[in-house]
Amino acid sequence: MKQLILNIAAILLLLNMSGCEQRDKSKILAKYKYDESISAANEVIQKKLGSWVKEGILCFGIVVVHDESNKPIRVKEVRAKVMSIEPDKIKMRALENVMMSQVKGCNKYSIREGEDWNELEGDLFQTKEDAIKFIDTKYPGLRMK
Repeated sequence: MKQLILNIAAILLLLNMSGCEQRDKSKILAKYKYDESISAANEVIQKKLGSWVKEGILCFGIVVVHDESNKPIRVKEVRAKVMSIEPDKIKMRALENVMMSQVKGCNKYSIREGEDWNELEGDLFQTKEDAIKFIDTKYPGLRMK
């Protein structure tokens, strides 16, 4: 009986070892296709930003607080990281806290470090100075220091 169990174990071991042969992984990897449309922003955002925006890059976004009538009343730049790029949005993560003073009718007046948001308009900048210049041009007098 012991001999039979040993023989079966030896056969199973040999069969298992023959299944671990070295395979050419390039044929397996070639089956996977990379879809560039998934990681590329739509044409409007791509045209506005250029080719510098890539996943993992550090940049600056802007935080805008609106009043009850959806009029912007405060704007501030925020250091952020591009987490992912999708055809209709860019997922961003704040790398610093930005606290704006509370506004009547507004339940969101700050952004915390590590908080994510979806950038839909493409208002991203390589430097803080570029973000400030944009804010001063588009929202004159509304930038919080």
